[in-house]
Amino acid sequence: MTEVNEWGLRPLAPSEVNRLRKLAAAVAADLVRSGLVIIDQENPRGGTSAGGLRVEADEFDDAAGGIWLCWEVHPSLREATIEALRGQRFDDPVIAAAGRIHEQMASAILAMLGALGYDAQVSDDDYRPFAIKVLSAAL
Repeated sequence: MTEVNEWGLRPLAPSEVNRLRKLAAAVAADLVRSGLVIIDQENPRGGTSAGGLRVEADEFDDAAGGIWLCWEVHPSLREATIEALRGQRFDDPVIAAAGRIHEQMASAILAMLGALGYDAQVSDDDYRPFAIKVLSAAL
């Protein structure tokens, strides 16, 4: 059995990590073939990315573990939203626009996954708003 780490999390067994990584790669490949841009996992919020889909394999044995898909808007919108939040301008239209974009993209990605044969659901995790959790592989 795998030991609990310093944060109290138990990593998945190596065989399960391997399965999860293969599933993440399959999901990413299918979504790329569908026309979506996958953001570099090594530098998900940096570089020259104009936005796109981030695919994350959470390799811990807890409720948050699994394959997660998160839409990333263009850096200019992301920065404008962060600026509005930091400035406590909660009625700034950029915040509402960013929220609507994330909501619509989550719906679109969920529909695409269903068309591709994956079972997935929208996150109910406050730490991953509008994220999609992939539950099982394509048939």
